[in-house]
Amino acid sequence: ALPSLLFYLAAYAVTNVAAFAVTAALPEHRELADYRGLARSRPGLGLALLVALLGLVGTPPLAVFVGKLTTATAAWDGGHGWLVLVVVLNSVLSLFYYLRWFAPVFARPEEHAAGFPGRGGAAAWPAATAGVAATASLGIGVLAGALWAALDGPGIM
Repeated sequence: ALPSLLFYLAAYAVTNVAAFAVTAALPEHRELADYRGLARSRPGLGLALLVALLGLVGTPPLAVFVGKLTTATAAWDGGHGWLVLVVVLNSVLSLFYYLRWFAPVFARPEEHAAGFPGRGGAAAWPAATAGVAATASLGIGVLAGALWAALDGPGIM
C-alpha cells in the first residue's frame, strides 16, 4: 500500500501544481466565467488546464488515474472495500466540479471580454510551470509501469 500511496501523492501534487499554475498565470481572472475563451487565446494554458482537470478527475492515462487505481487496489486487497467505494464516489462527484470548467475554457471568447495577457512578464513563470507540470502528469501516467517498479523496489517496506 505504501508505494501506491507515494505514487498517488506525487501524481496528485504535480497535477495540482499544473492547475494552480494556470490560475497564477492569470491572476486577474477570479471567476470561472473569466476563463471563457482561454483555449483560443492562450492554447498552452488551455491545454495545461485540460490535462490538470482531467488528471484530477482520474482519467487515464494521466498520473492521478494510476495513483487512484493502485491505491484502491491496495485498499481492496487489504479488505477495505468501503474505502474503494469512497474513492469511486469521490471521483464521480469530482466530475461536476472539474468538468464544469471545460465549457468556458473552450467557448468562443466574448467580444467585450478583457482577454488574456500575452506571453512574458510576471505570468511567464507560472505559465511555464503549468506546462511542465501538465507534461509531468501525463508522463508519470504513461511511464507508470517503470516508476511503479522503482517505487516497489527493495528500499520501501
